[in-house]
Amino acid sequence: MQPRILVLDDEKLIRWSLNYIFHQAGFDVDLAASTDEALSLARTRSYGLILADLEVCGDQAKTFFPGLVREQAEAKVIIITALPSEQAERELGDFKAFRIMEKPFASEEIRAAVKAALAGPDEKRQA
Repeated sequence: MQPRILVLDDEKLIRWSLNYIFHQAGFDVDLAASTDEALSLARTRSYGLILADLEVCGDQAKTFFPGLVREQAEAKVIIITALPSEQAERELGDFKAFRIMEKPFASEEIRAAVKAALAGPDEKRQA
């Protein structure tokens, strides 16, 4: 059975696109448009992977992601962002995502990142 994926993004088209891509690959996908929605889902379901848009979190990123991981200790986190990676890392503070992906990205890139996250060992960060 495939792990469940949580997608957090405030852009409806991105949520829809990622939902389509991963449903086609056999994953169950839950969608959240806000941090409150994501935390609510994380408290009731188990995820193998979380794809999250950094900008949705705003100034809360340094506290949101550690809190989300407390709810989902087994989940890998891939950050998707319009920011350059270096700036995204500063926004995340001490939190280390499995990967940071800059928007726009191709569907093949996101599929490969998810495959690596779910297949790889418990490494916390890839460039």
